Amino acid sequence: MTVPDVPETVVRRFTDNGCEVTSVVNEPADAQQVLYGNVTRDGVLVGSYYPADRVRQSDWRIVTADGDHLCLGGHPVTAPYEGDAVFVLTTILTARESHEVERLLRDATRPPRR
Repeated sequence: MTVPDVPETVVRRFTDNGCEVTSVVNEPADAQQVLYGNVTRDGVLVGSYYPADRVRQSDWRIVTADGDHLCLGGHPVTAPYEGDAVFVLTTILTARESHEVERLLRDATRPPRR
């Protein structure tokens, strides 16, 4: 009896802007698909992220520490790339004031000027 190929899963950690970012990666030797990640600051959960399209590794969803998807103006905030989701969690959601968070989030999600 042969054993089916089981994808290897690893945990990767790094620090960004004083936050610890942890991601779970499937098949690190080949496709390197991130299944999900979370961000903590001083041991407290800031939030987590995951790709809505795992195959293409796109349309990253951001979940706040209270378990809700991050929304702006009643619409869920999505990030095109994993790094963008990490940026939102490590930079924007760690801002001190709620009005500062909204301003930073609007600036980060505004389309670039041409």
